[in-house]
Amino acid sequence: MCKTPMSKPVKSEPSKRATAAKARPRDDAPKPSAKPSAAKKRAKAPKAEPYPDFLAPSADDAIKATAALAAAHGEPKPPPRKGVINSLVRTILSQNTTDRTSLVAFERLKAGLPTWRGVLDAAPGVAEELVRCGGLADVKMERVRAILNDPRVRGAPDAEPSLEWLRGVDDAEAKAVLTSFKGVGPKTVSCVMMFELGRPEFPVDTHVLHIAKLLKWIPAAASREAAYEHLNRRVPDEVKFVLHVLLVEHGKTNRRCAKNGKLQKPEAEVLVCP
Repeated sequence: MCKTPMSKPVKSEPSKRATAAKARPRDDAPKPSAKPSAAKKRAKAPKAEPYPDFLAPSADDAIKATAALAAAHGEPKPPPRKGVINSLVRTILSQNTTDRTSLVAFERLKAGLPTWRGVLDAAPGVAEELVRCGGLADVKMERVRAILNDPRVRGAPDAEPSLEWLRGVDDAEAKAVLTSFKGVGPKTVSCVMMFELGRPEFPVDTHVLHIAKLLKWIPAAASREAAYEHLNRRVPDEVKFVLHVLLVEHGKTNRRCAKNGKLQKPEAEVLVCP
């Protein structure tokens, strides 16, 4: 930085106030690179229970609801593991669209660019066109590339990006890593944690939020994020996976519990509402 010419100051003993002021860093001074980012700090800090005085659902309520829904729909089995990055990208592509549409987008992406290294090496716009049917293609693929380029994911120059190492860390660290990625919120994190890492999590999507309000398990004005923080604490670990999957299925196939009465799976309509 260029400095303007200044006359040579007269030497004098610096005052204590001047010395202290000199020692204080300026507000705009660069922060040490070792200091954790605000995003990582937020990811590591557990959020408080949003409704500490709201005691629904009880453990018994959740267990009974799980049994009733299983009688109507059958008990779901955990899906095969497909890889942490596959699960993460699949969930990102599902944002602001239906599961069916996002699955088509993901399958097109994998068919056109079978490896994540291929996604990084592809010409601009190629990946976006492959997932265009799922909506917000440019935004979603920008976020996917940022994740793939993250040093924790990318690895060696010619290696396939990977997050498989998350299987060996505890829940808090896995959540902190996933939450630190731009565009990855509580629903995406909890889906990857539950479906891919096999952790006791209770994701809250549109269907779960809607039915939980009908059951009065959460306040009527609860947001999806607040509902997740509340229900993830209240629903017993042993039924989280089954109850989540059944609530989603019920919301897609039962008109009484479907949001606005519109079925996403009319071909599998279930008339019984437990």
